[in-house]
Amino acid sequence: MIRNWSKNFRRGNPVYQLNLLASVMVDSVEDRFVEHVGLDVRTIRVLRLIADDPGITFAEITGMAALERSLASRLIQNLVKGGLVERRNFETDARRFGLYITEAGQVARKRADALTQIGLTLVFEKLGPDEIAAFVATMEKLADWIDSDEFEHKVEDAYGSLTFDD
Repeated sequence: MIRNWSKNFRRGNPVYQLNLLASVMVDSVEDRFVEHVGLDVRTIRVLRLIADDPGITFAEITGMAALERSLASRLIQNLVKGGLVERRNFETDARRFGLYITEAGQVARKRADALTQIGLTLVFEKLGPDEIAAFVATMEKLADWIDSDEFEHKVEDAYGSLTFDD
């Protein structure tokens, strides 16, 4: 695990800090997931989406997981090759397919969920229940805001006509 990153953490803005926290957390557990599940954290994210929404399409996964298309395609291919996910053509349109988790995929997901719970317990160990609830509620509020049309329009307005005179 990377050490001493928290010194620089305090110099960043809140968006940088949130990204750094997430990155360091994932990096600290990634090897455990690969060791016990055989998958990295991003691949597990895709596996969970498929498990939670049987028949989900490739396009839906790229949007819901915020992954670029080539990366999503590679992760899905690895899940299919590993026998954790299967593709099924839609009855209404054989050119399109949905993704479904297999029994082996369910086992992998169950293991990943157990490892995730351990990680969450460790991350939140120094916070009380009220602090954890406030943190989660704040993240949810930010997610709803950033995913809104209003935020998208405000970003466009704020940055769209920006010019620098240097």
